[in-house]
Amino acid sequence: METSADTQVWDRIWSREPSYHWDALSLSIYDTICQVAGDLRGKRILEAGSGSGKISLCMAMDGAEMILADYSESALLQSRLAFRRKGRSASFLQEDIRSLSLAGKQVDLCWNAGVLEHYERDERLIIISEMVRVTRKGGRVIAFVPNARCLPYRMGKAYAEKTGVWGYGVEIPLHSLREEFELAGLTDIQESNIAFDSALDFLDFLPEQQTLKNVVKEWYNELPEQEKRLFPAYLIAASGTVS
Repeated sequence: METSADTQVWDRIWSREPSYHWDALSLSIYDTICQVAGDLRGKRILEAGSGSGKISLCMAMDGAEMILADYSESALLQSRLAFRRKGRSASFLQEDIRSLSLAGKQVDLCWNAGVLEHYERDERLIIISEMVRVTRKGGRVIAFVPNARCLPYRMGKAYAEKTGVWGYGVEIPLHSLREEFELAGLTDIQESNIAFDSALDFLDFLPEQQTLKNVVKEWYNELPEQEKRLFPAYLIAASGTVS
């Protein structure tokens, strides 16, 4: 279960109005979802652990029927305001995503990003199983988590934690979600690495970060594709089909 300290961390984060301007990381996530799930228009979609709801808002603007679930009241208030400003509707559920109120087989797609890494393995499996439970047969479950093999992310995170400026609570970098997806009953499981450039933002925690970011980015972009695979990107994108 989330502790009161965990809740306070995220309520503090979402008490400040987040940016709803489109950014490279959000675009990478959205493009990956569309590649996996196809056209989102007319689909019923749940974001389980919705935070700001920025990407879900884009889905709604593209014709999806959205449900946003998060235990943070502050996050949902921000999401409601953002949807209202764009003239879009959605369902907003303030609840624990390990025990969703939705009946089974209600959505075509269930997804989240930046959520599962804040839980230990047993709780990750509970969440993924809930995502599977509420998704219709043939629907997809998609999750995005930080990659434990992504060096810029690990360097910046470690420095921020050592200097006391890390502000995102407990975050466990992961090597894969395949085992949890299999145990939850998903099939046709796929994993890919996305958003290398976004990992460089974690170097902002380091001294002389701009020089370092420029050198790493230039070096990485000049690598042949085969060598780029030796240096995984920021996020693991994992997806599976509900059978």
